[in-house]
Amino acid sequence: MKLALPIRSIFRPSWMSMIAVAASFAAWELPTFGVLLKGFTQKEDLDLTSSVTLFCWYSLIFTCFYLGQKLGAAFARTKGPLLDPGLALDANGIYYAFTVISTVGIVSTLVQIFVNLSLQQALMFISLGQANALKDTLYEQYHVGIVSLRYLILYPASIALYRIIRQKRYSPINLFNVMMLGISTFLSSRLILMATMLVTCFLLTHGKRRIRISLAKLAVFAGIVFLILAVLNISRNQGYYERNRQSFFQAGLSEIVTYVGSPFQVAVGAAKVSDQLAGFGGDDYRDWTDIDYNLNTNSAFALLLQQMGYWSWPYVALVCLAMGFAFAFMISLGKTVFLLPCGAILYGSAELWRLDLFQQGAFIVWFVFGLGLPGALLFFRRVTGVLSKSPQSLSGFSH
Repeated sequence: MKLALPIRSIFRPSWMSMIAVAASFAAWELPTFGVLLKGFTQKEDLDLTSSVTLFCWYSLIFTCFYLGQKLGAAFARTKGPLLDPGLALDANGIYYAFTVISTVGIVSTLVQIFVNLSLQQALMFISLGQANALKDTLYEQYHVGIVSLRYLILYPASIALYRIIRQKRYSPINLFNVMMLGISTFLSSRLILMATMLVTCFLLTHGKRRIRISLAKLAVFAGIVFLILAVLNISRNQGYYERNRQSFFQAGLSEIVTYVGSPFQVAVGAAKVSDQLAGFGGDDYRDWTDIDYNLNTNSAFALLLQQMGYWSWPYVALVCLAMGFAFAFMISLGKTVFLLPCGAILYGSAELWRLDLFQQGAFIVWFVFGLGLPGALLFFRRVTGVLSKSPQSLSGFSH
């Protein structure tokens, strides 16, 4: 049995943001069945005030993404596809450059960790299910620097998985980037893994309007993803789930439900007290809603309201409009490496129900290098006249 999906519509910031919100609502509504932990004990009441406020908030996000996409597509029609074979997704130059830069970032991360921890201490934390202690060492006297380049593994890892899955190319560099993804995920965060899976799926389905997916294969894929996330969860929070007497399966499922559903809990609680939260910093929303103390990415709505007050509404409108425009314009360039920052925007829109990733360091690295590196190459080739205008020079370029 196969499931037909309108993949072209799904992989757009407007709809991706709404799918994420719907998933958060579903996880928030999911019963605990007496065994699951959801990140809160007392469920918020979705009253008229919170319903109207959140409907307007998410409608604003969808509308601005959608308008940005339309404007970007209209602008792109005046430019046409980008006919530079050096920037094709299948070209190697940018791929190798991303590999080198991200490897420098990951190696620097390892060096900083083992400057603060001995190998024996690191192995002890891992064996005790406290792998978060490794990442915490990165934030001792933290400053923006070379270790931030570890986030860039998103791009070469996505290309590597795309080539392995689509082209069956198990070259050493492809396998190396997959290994680097595993190291970065274990040391840094699961965000990199989830972003890479989304960007890889985006690359694999680019150019298709609809796809048919085998439900059996989808179930196997979901099972593998669950297993990976559950293992990563236990490696970080084993003691917490042992204290709550949860099995490996229950802990893994609880973590996913908490991650997805708890931001909706905070959004509902914050929407009821918007006036009190607007203009005040810190974690004041915790005074108004029940949420576990160890959760910190609890609803972009609440966090932006505290950060900016009611200016968060025009702010998120402008961000979504700009990101929608950039996505539509870059995707119109054809099957180029600019699909990679498109994927980063897509992931940012998918996270907007819980976190404004667009102002975070990871996204800034993705966006700056995703545009800057191919942009610099394009500028250099055009200035030096390397790019031939002849049709022969463009043969084999897919767009």
